[in-house]
Amino acid sequence: MRPFTTLARPFVAAPYIITGLETLRDPGSRAEQVAPTVKPIADRLDWLPTKDPEKLVRIEGALSLGTGALLLTGKFRRLTTLLLAAQLVPSLATEHRYWTEDDPERRANERSHLLKNASLFGALLMVATEPRRSPRTAELRRQVHDARVQASAESKVLRKQAQAELKNARREAARQVRDAKRTGRRAAKKVGA
Repeated sequence: MRPFTTLARPFVAAPYIITGLETLRDPGSRAEQVAPTVKPIADRLDWLPTKDPEKLVRIEGALSLGTGALLLTGKFRRLTTLLLAAQLVPSLATEHRYWTEDDPERRANERSHLLKNASLFGALLMVATEPRRSPRTAELRRQVHDARVQASAESKVLRKQAQAELKNARREAARQVRDAKRTGRRAAKKVGA
């Protein structure tokens, strides 16, 4: 794991964990804020477990807490970042609607928060879609693989050479044994004659 990635994970995970905890403790204020936008959408989606904005906010808080904890620990990095990015979509659509604000100062504040969430969304998508290995790691793995293939080929050649030399050595040993037996028989005949 790269040191900067390890250092950055707690910074990215902290807002999700804290927001998740706060939402689980008190979902009422956030549910009131997003209810006008969430209620019409929730009524059209049959697959949602509930239509109540407060319960939906609680579910979102639990999801935020869980994915933040997974990101903090570095588990299921790609899935976690995709879930966090997907979780930001409703937030981008329902919170920080600066165009509805009349007060210029509040409008600028809401726009700033919306842009921060949008940039976090983009960063999470970048992390989720980055290659699993860096190009340098991939190159090193390729070099190791090539070296193993070459070593295996050289090993086969050396094994064949060793087998051929062993076969020749056996033949030579067998020839020397035959010659020694012949010499021994001749010597025995001369002694016996």
